[in-house]
Amino acid sequence: MKYSHRLSDAVHILVYLEILGSASSSTIADSVNSNPSLIRRLIARMVKAQILNRQGRGSEIKISLGRPATQVSLLDIYQAVEDHQHFLNVDPEVNHNQDLGRSMPTVLAGIYNEVQVTAEQRMAQISLQSIITAVRKQMQREDK
Repeated sequence: MKYSHRLSDAVHILVYLEILGSASSSTIADSVNSNPSLIRRLIARMVKAQILNRQGRGSEIKISLGRPATQVSLLDIYQAVEDHQHFLNVDPEVNHNQDLGRSMPTVLAGIYNEVQVTAEQRMAQISLQSIITAVRKQMQREDK
């Protein structure tokens, strides 16, 4: 199974911009340990979602938050950058000729939906500002 790192990378970009300021996609990519084209794609998605503002052209582009970090939730970021919005997925390739095979998808879909709703509610409560504050604290501990 392949896991997406888009959310982690997007949060990394946002925290980078808030702590270190606007930088080139190459510079940010170096911090994320990714490639500049991925960084540009994630930034474009966050601009479209109005999480980020992009001003200027060419090498003069400045990127900044589109609204205060206290008003950006982890859920906002997730919804902006992830194509597939469900955490858990039911296997549709079960044997529908058996009672158990017919029953499992319905039961699991209900349970997985509960997990999804609970996770999204919690993500909506976590602000970008709280993440920035935690990163700053961790950086200070590591500097000692």
